[in-house]
Amino acid sequence: MSGLRVTLLGSVRVEHQGRPASEQPTRAVQALLAYLLVQRHRCHSRDVLTGLFWADQDEDSARGCLNTAVWRLRRVLEPDGIPRGTYLVKTGDGEIGFNSESNYWLDTSVLEAGVSRLLRRPATAIETPDVEQVEDTLRLYTGDFLEGNYQDWALRERERLRGLYLNGLARIMRHHDGRGAHEKGLACGEKILALDPLREEIHREMMRMYLKNGQRAHAARQYEICRDLLAAELSVEPMDETRAVYAQIAGGNREKSNTRTLGTHAATLHSVLQRLRDAVHDVEQAREQCQRALQLAEQLTDGRKR
Repeated sequence: MSGLRVTLLGSVRVEHQGRPASEQPTRAVQALLAYLLVQRHRCHSRDVLTGLFWADQDEDSARGCLNTAVWRLRRVLEPDGIPRGTYLVKTGDGEIGFNSESNYWLDTSVLEAGVSRLLRRPATAIETPDVEQVEDTLRLYTGDFLEGNYQDWALRERERLRGLYLNGLARIMRHHDGRGAHEKGLACGEKILALDPLREEIHREMMRMYLKNGQRAHAARQYEICRDLLAAELSVEPMDETRAVYAQIAGGNREKSNTRTLGTHAATLHSVLQRLRDAVHDVEQAREQCQRALQLAEQLTDGRKR
């Protein structure tokens, strides 16, 4: 087990030996911790850190804020019993950094390693155990990176990790689709669209999966959702490829409708023919009765003549 465990996706949490740290970082300290972890392979000068986090303060105030944040961060990372410098290091020039050689676990690092390994492999070389392992890794994405922080560096890292997560889901979705596990593929598509609803290619692939799964009405509804989103957010129509998939859906519905109509017509025709047969039978019976009556009348007439 890693001595230090840090979660930056969703809420920020710090654990030591599997237990929550006795002192969790405040919002200001969370930002400093996250930045040092993102840039964990280098140390940073105090001027860079004060300019990044306390640019609105004068130089003395900014340095005071940095000293306080570093002191609080050390209490989180290196409480009593953990030697100073185990996780938070200072250079002789006063630069500050995270000790990337220490025994630590970081959720963003695990996510990046797992998804990147999957994306580097050709789709044909991916096996089910590989997918299952990455699916477990993707569960680490319980929320965006450093939620609530809108500094440029945090926004860039947030978008990068979100894109990595979505691309991993897309690769797994296509893996399930290729093996006929359409329900699992559709579940991946739903997760992607929950974060990025304008990804038209995902809507399109979900439409195809619904069709393969025999859910034609769901496929048509997915097209409508895609069309309405594109119109509302971008004022554009779906791509030709997307409309072509919808044409398959609509064509299938027309075929079913035509089949039902033909079936109704056939039933009606059968009923009419049966009535005609009954009428012909009745006419035949009436003709025979008339013939018998005529013969009887002729016999009676001959008898009177005699």
